[in-house]
Amino acid sequence: TVLTYNINHELSSDPNKSRNILKAIFSSGAQIILLQETNPSWQERIHNDAIALEYNYCHYHHASIERKDRPAGGIAVLSQFPLKNVQILDLTTDISGSVFPALLCDISVPLNENSSHDENRNCASSAKIDMSMIANVRVANVHLRPPVELDGSAWLATARKTEPIRICEVKELLRRARSKHWRGNELDEDEMAFSESQLPLDIIAGDFNEGDFGGATSYFSSQGYTDALQQYVPQRKETHTWPFMRNFWTLRKRLDHILWHGESTIPVMYLKGNKVLEESECTSTLQSLGCGVVSGYESNASDHQPVLALFAIVKDP
Repeated sequence: TVLTYNINHELSSDPNKSRNILKAIFSSGAQIILLQETNPSWQERIHNDAIALEYNYCHYHHASIERKDRPAGGIAVLSQFPLKNVQILDLTTDISGSVFPALLCDISVPLNENSSHDENRNCASSAKIDMSMIANVRVANVHLRPPVELDGSAWLATARKTEPIRICEVKELLRRARSKHWRGNELDEDEMAFSESQLPLDIIAGDFNEGDFGGATSYFSSQGYTDALQQYVPQRKETHTWPFMRNFWTLRKRLDHILWHGESTIPVMYLKGNKVLEESECTSTLQSLGCGVVSGYESNASDHQPVLALFAIVKDP
């Protein structure tokens, strides 16, 4: 299960709203949690619950005054499975108008635990004892350009004017993810390398700052990705509310998405203890089983609502 949630960087000090946000995160049952707008205060609030619930693998990237980052530029991943090759992509360096970074990582998801398999199984090349199989799932956490001006103002045409920036951001995301810089150069010698034919990312989730048919989501669709929100959640259900024109009008939008690729080939490896022994001869694919907007947090929490998706990793025959 994967949860994405923009928790609003301004709310860590709000006792009621922050309490509800934490409840939304940790009552979801998600094994992988992708957060946007984190900061050191939020990390402190999250830490104890994360450890207690066995999110033992966490990575936070906070906005920096020295780098002149925007306060909402924090991003984080919390996982019950091991994280590898975490990298922060500063899209602002190459894309004019981009304001937030993206986070890329590999997550080692167990396919079975302490299992034995032998040469009669499709995925085994030789007998292995007391070993686990893990699938290396490639994940991106994104926070695309908001539909506002750089000074924070917004008009009805701002979403349309900022759409080309979001399209450039996702194109650059895939371009950089395809490079070996964030994976191949950081892999240990006993770990597998990824082939050029593999898709760079299996799951892309976060605050897209646009609806189901925006330019960025449409570009991902053209690359074979499916939006789980669009797949399972009726169009009438929003993920974000925004008081517009001094609360005269409340905009209800679907800005938060979890995309997945069903034709992505996910590598499978044999694991003994914490050491990867070898790449398996088999591969696996991702299947989407459901998606929903977590209810009960439409108010008195973040302006965004948490989106939760359920996936299965299926070993190929």
